[in-house]
Amino acid sequence: MNRELTSMAGMSLGTLFSRLTGFAKWAMLGAALGFSPMADAYNLAHILPTMIYELVLGGILTAVLIPVVVEQLAAQDRDQAWLAVSKLVNAAALVLLAVTLSCWLAAPWLVRLQTLKIDGADRKLVQFFFAFFTPQVLFYGLSAIGTGLLNARHRFTMAAFAPVLNNLAVIASLALYLLWPAFGEAGLAIGTTLGVLLQALVLAPSLRAAGFRYFPAVDFRHPAVVKMVRLSGPVALYVIFNQVNLTVQNNLAIPLQGGVSALQYAFAFYVLPHGLLAVSIGTVMLPGLSELAIGKDWAGFARKVEQGLSWSAAVIVPAMAVYLAMSLPIVEVLMQRGRFTTADSSLLATVLSCYSLGLLSFTVYLFINRVFYSLQDTWTPLALNFTGNLANSVFNLLAVGSLGVPALALGHALGYTVIAAAGVVLIARRVRQINMRPVLASLVRVAAASAVVGLFGLAVSQAWARWLGEASIWGKAGIMGAALAAAGVVYLAAAKAAGVREIGALAELARQRFGKRRLGGGGFSDQGAI
Repeated sequence: MNRELTSMAGMSLGTLFSRLTGFAKWAMLGAALGFSPMADAYNLAHILPTMIYELVLGGILTAVLIPVVVEQLAAQDRDQAWLAVSKLVNAAALVLLAVTLSCWLAAPWLVRLQTLKIDGADRKLVQFFFAFFTPQVLFYGLSAIGTGLLNARHRFTMAAFAPVLNNLAVIASLALYLLWPAFGEAGLAIGTTLGVLLQALVLAPSLRAAGFRYFPAVDFRHPAVVKMVRLSGPVALYVIFNQVNLTVQNNLAIPLQGGVSALQYAFAFYVLPHGLLAVSIGTVMLPGLSELAIGKDWAGFARKVEQGLSWSAAVIVPAMAVYLAMSLPIVEVLMQRGRFTTADSSLLATVLSCYSLGLLSFTVYLFINRVFYSLQDTWTPLALNFTGNLANSVFNLLAVGSLGVPALALGHALGYTVIAAAGVVLIARRVRQINMRPVLASLVRVAAASAVVGLFGLAVSQAWARWLGEASIWGKAGIMGAALAAAGVVYLAAAKAAGVREIGALAELARQRFGKRRLGGGGFSDQGAI
């Protein structure tokens, strides 16, 4: 337990810095470009390398690499294990390099596929940025490989901090773009790609410290490579379904002024609470779940699944309440400056609220996916993914005409709600030792405490609209910071009153990480600790 608590704390701290610098990046981008056609072109071109990387190897590396590496390290002597891992890494890197070169050659057709409803200068602007962004396919892949290897060795902190360098590089590029006209769009594009390269390179010292031994060997017939390819078939289809859905979304959003940018910025807000703690829970638990599955310790496996779900709900549901109640003030403080207008803030806040309706479902689904992957089951996540993407795309096509950009966020929430519920039912049937009753009881307690937070947030929003319209940006920022801190205190108090046991685990995490006394007195139980 201590190792997992410490790992989650270190990873959460890294993720916090990553998200904070990420918000600074989005705020600067909003100030520089607003919801202009150039903003949409930059953001769409920036999405494309991630889509291609995910399509080729992203889901495979995330879902399959860690269980296979854990198995290799457990089954062989260390030198033979690292030789096998090197062959996996080299095979993946060669595929990434080939795909990157192919994307550079096929750039006009790839851009056209994402921009079917626009043409002329707007499409050419997307092509311009994408020409500079193409190497990101390789760099994202190398970063994912390094992260997977570190996670397999129970090293999580540096991988969580790595995106900070990426964000800082983009922030520096945006600053130069605003302050030095000669820097131009080309400089902004190069700086953005340089950030992804730095994110990959910074992992090298940690890999060496983790004991990774690299061998320049290539063998596509090695059993470990063959096994990863065999397991990755369903994952590849999983990613294809995701990218088809995203292509539909991009084509529906790009004709709408600021549509792509609104979705991109809102999603950055949306994933913050998920990334700060929920991702840490799933990432830290995956190697342990894989080890328990290999050892057929199903009682221990079930306990971890129950705890992971309860922990996730304890941190995500109050965040949902805050976003639903306070999205407009939050957006105004963080984004509304420069070319980012009041109308832009209103649109972004609406999209964020729509996304937030699916935040718990999104978190639960991704956690359940990791549980299935730890069982080396990639077919069940595929079936769930297909169902969710189908529901999402159908809703988007039907609703975007009447609801506009918010419809695309609502479709996201709907799709994840359907498959999160289905995923929980399926894993409980698969591993009979899983008992969902305490998880549901915990969710009820968390929901009650979060409702109190939501009422507090609504009061803040009403006061904000009535009295703070003319306040300075720094005054608003200070008040918002105090309001969010107060919301945290309100949640802790309400959670204590409701008997949310998972808060005791958070207190234990803080004590283990920082050596402080037990937080919160005797009001919370440690029974929710991992």
